[in-house]
This record gives sequence, C-alpha cells and structure tokens, in this order.
Amino acid sequence: MLYKTPVFIKQGEKESPRNLNIPFECMEIRYILVILKTKKNQMNHTFNIKSVLLFSCFLIFNSCGKEEIIPDKSIGEWEIYSITDASGTTTVWEDIKGQLVGLIPEYSCMEFTATITDKIASTKYVFIDENSRGCLSPSISVFTWSIDPDTGFYKYVQGTNVINYLFSFSNNDNRMTWKDQTSGAVTIWDREVTTTE
Repeated sequence: MLYKTPVFIKQGEKESPRNLNIPFECMEIRYILVILKTKKNQMNHTFNIKSVLLFSCFLIFNSCGKEEIIPDKSIGEWEIYSITDASGTTTVWEDIKGQLVGLIPEYSCMEFTATITDKIASTKYVFIDENSRGCLSPSISVFTWSIDPDTGFYKYVQGTNVINYLFSFSNNDNRMTWKDQTSGAVTIWDREVTTTE
C-alpha cells in the first residue's frame, strides 16, 4: 500500500513540499522514528530540569552548611574603665591609678584587665602593696560563660558561683558594660587597642 506524504526539500533558503509515494512499512518506521525523537527530546528536557533542581538544592545546602558564625562582641582583650558598686559609687580606674602613681611611681604596675574567648573569661587584678613600693601578686579569676537564650543574659560560672550579667556595647563595640543582675553593680571595659610601631 502506498501513501502520499509531503517531503520538504531545501531550495536555497526556502523549503517547498513535494508529494512522494512511500510504502506503508516505511511510513510506519518513519512514524516510530518521529516518536522516538520526540521522547528523546522530552527525556532530555526532563533530565535538564532534574539537573537544575539537583544543582540548586546542592547550592542551598552547601551554603547553609558553610554559614559563617559571627563571634560574640565580648570576645577580645579589655581594660577596666570604671566600676560602680551596688550603692552607686563610681570609681574611674585611671583616676585612682594616676593619683597613686603621682605619689609613688612604682604603683604604675596596677592593672585590671579581662580576656574573653568563645568559652572562657578571665579577669586579672593587680593592686598596690601598701607595705612596699610595688604591687601585690596578680589575682586571677576564671569563668566559663554562655548566653541564656531566653533572657539574653551572659551567665558567668565559677564553681558554684553563678553571676548573670546584662551586657551592652557602645563606641563601635569598643566599650562593654556589664550590669550584675543580682547586686546591680556596673563594670565598664574598654577594648585594648593594639598599636603597630
């Protein structure tokens, strides 16, 4: 059995149809080839969509896994600025130190600093020895610390001693204020600035 089917033959830039007599078996093969080509295109299209989705998911999960953790503002080296006790009396460290060094220059060894890492906080306190022209041995206190997710308080723990502080920062995060939530005492620290010579 013969069927007439249009066939497009290129003539320059244009195509014109021409009827050819093609046996039925050839028509069937041609029909199958067209279907296979269509299915292949559909499979390629589906494969491309799946590839894009898979790649997008990979990028999302990969970027989430490498999310940079921002360090706490308190981490660093600090020098005391002032202490306000529970009664409200404020002592500015440099004022007291300046007066004492004016009397006895060796008292310049006075020091009150804090060093805070991501898990440990330590304070170093060096005060004058009133019986000599120098300072006493350093008094060092070490705490573990964490932030309470409900209150936002910084919990400093040293053995059975637990102190909850409300921290605040100012001066481009170079001044840190601790407010003791039990006594109400306030300690203000200034970040140590390293100078390059």
